[in-house]
Amino acid sequence: MGEPPGAKAANRAGRYWMSEVDYEVDWAYWVNTKTFRLRRLQKSVLVGSVVLIKSRGVTEEGAKYIETDYGIAEKTGVRDISKKEASMILAEQALEYMKQTKRWPPDMTIKDSLKDGDIVILFSPSEYDSFNLRFTIEMVGQKPIDFLEKLKRSKKEPEPVWKVETAKSGRSKCRSCGRPIEEGRFRIGEPYFYEEHLSYRWHHPKCIAPTFYIPLEKLDGYRLLAPEEKMRLSKLLQK
Repeated sequence: MGEPPGAKAANRAGRYWMSEVDYEVDWAYWVNTKTFRLRRLQKSVLVGSVVLIKSRGVTEEGAKYIETDYGIAEKTGVRDISKKEASMILAEQALEYMKQTKRWPPDMTIKDSLKDGDIVILFSPSEYDSFNLRFTIEMVGQKPIDFLEKLKRSKKEPEPVWKVETAKSGRSKCRSCGRPIEEGRFRIGEPYFYEEHLSYRWHHPKCIAPTFYIPLEKLDGYRLLAPEEKMRLSKLLQK
């Protein structure tokens, strides 16, 4: 089986992590193959990364849904690919991670063992996204199950959660609009890691509302709000 489109670029990026490409879109994530965690896309993305572009839709019956398109970051931009192609690229990147670290990437488990010896691995980087990664004898260089059984399991770390709080000062800026968040006003914290330390990008609720999909009760700090504050926050986040 030949390499999937973008696989060579993906492998080079996985090994060297040398370049980024500018890409601005309202709502997207990319898979960081150093950690195999989803990261919110902010203006640029590492070449070779699989990108998940999100959009909202409404059915004829009025039901709301979230649609996901896929891309691969290349030097000239982000090229559209199918979910099957994205899964093939992620399988190559996962294998590279496993060979380098001797560990399983997080959020991966064996889903199926096929008659020809291939293994299907379920990769679920979020509650809403999943990929079937097929490990073949040809790509692994041996029976995939023999290779996988030698790997250590990565320590399960809790996924960082979004948070809500009132701004302690007027110094923070909204990452969506660039304007200051006034002291005492609600701000929504988007988690990210900087040099392995958890930090937050802050947003005005109204600014992030069009792409916000986290249930309010799952926001860190939501339970501490008074009933009237919860009602006000809900109105601010209405789409």
